[in-house]
Amino acid sequence: MAKKAKKSGSGSAKSEAEKKKLLSAKNPDQYIQRSLDSKLSRGEKGSLTREWLEKTGYTHEDILYARNRNPYWKKQKGRGSYERTLKRIKKLNFGGKSTGRKVWSDADLGRFYELNDKMADWQLAQKFKTSLPAVNHIRRKFKLAKALLEKQRKTVNKGAVVKLSRTDEKVLRTTLAGKR
Repeated sequence: MAKKAKKSGSGSAKSEAEKKKLLSAKNPDQYIQRSLDSKLSRGEKGSLTREWLEKTGYTHEDILYARNRNPYWKKQKGRGSYERTLKRIKKLNFGGKSTGRKVWSDADLGRFYELNDKMADWQLAQKFKTSLPAVNHIRRKFKLAKALLEKQRKTVNKGAVVKLSRTDEKVLRTTLAGKR
């Protein structure tokens, strides 16, 4: 019975040592790494994080920034991203396979131009009965067209952007780069 009491006491001493080690971190990067190495529970780490933030003056955003730069968390965040992207694209494909490839008219592109800043990509895809990659393609072409017009010191307006967006994306890129 005396051994059990001694073990629980030494476990508590280890826990206190872990807490002190975590609280002695000098910056968010060090705190994140020590937190990963720590054997404390998630709840204990959470309360210690709040205490560490108050003690050091760092903010929650500093912790998030350090966490996003940590190799372990980068790997965790990227895990399954390809599958999530495919699932999202399939779920939000409003064109369907039976309709084939969408042919964009000048009227469609004009309406798209007007709604571009007001709607999310999935909303535009739904409105124009197309897919997310198609919406993102048109957005890239609009962005390239605007940049090209600005580079040429021409007026950036709906008509000029729509006219330029009828051009192939690769042509727009090479023209913008000055290779054409």
